[in-house]
Amino acid sequence: MSIKSPHLSVYKRGNVPMNGAAAERNPFSDAASMLLRVLLSGPPRPWRVRDLARAAQTSPALAVLSLRRLEHLGYVSRESAAEARVIDLEGLLRGWAAWYAVKPLEDFRFSFDFAVPTFLRLLARAKDRLPGQWALTSMAGASLVAPFATLKEIHVHLPGAQGHIRSWRNVLGLTPDPLGSLHLIDPYYTDSGLVGKREVRGLPVVSDIQLYLDCFRYPVRGREQAEHILSRLIAPRWRHGR
Repeated sequence: MSIKSPHLSVYKRGNVPMNGAAAERNPFSDAASMLLRVLLSGPPRPWRVRDLARAAQTSPALAVLSLRRLEHLGYVSRESAAEARVIDLEGLLRGWAAWYAVKPLEDFRFSFDFAVPTFLRLLARAKDRLPGQWALTSMAGASLVAPFATLKEIHVHLPGAQGHIRSWRNVLGLTPDPLGSLHLIDPYYTDSGLVGKREVRGLPVVSDIQLYLDCFRYPVRGREQAEHILSRLIAPRWRHGR
């Protein structure tokens, strides 16, 4: 299903059901994904449930229900009632990315009168005048931390994007365009998607985990870019830590 307006596209490519007992939680939801971001941040280790919940800034109850589902999916081993360990880091990340790839996102598209690299420099100069908690993601973010594929579009992770459009248009001189190269994304991961945000070359960029997720769903060489991020940035931390 697709819904289009001059600068908004909402794409829904289907849903992957999360079947299971009521005593489980979808581990890929916005709130529960805080746990995944902690679990995937370094080498596999045993986690006490309360320590994991504290590190993820979520409740122990959510941690227990999410870990139960991850155990049934084969990604986690419960070493005791109060302790768990990820046994397949790569499988967990890929499974999460496959689930996320079919989630609908609001995508507000615009064109601009510059080459993409020039526009990125303009974005860096204008960042303090642009409202919202935002960061580059997908191929644009990846181009700054692990370049691989040719950059043709810019994706901005911007919770509440619709309420910021007027200001972004005024500051950057944007034109609404359903085929435009700038995507202002109102993300699925409103709360957790900016965890681990950092500044690279004067621009905010989402975490490597969020970059992997967003590149994985990008249709043009996105999965190749995601695998490059995995091999260059994420997997070394799994082996050696930070």
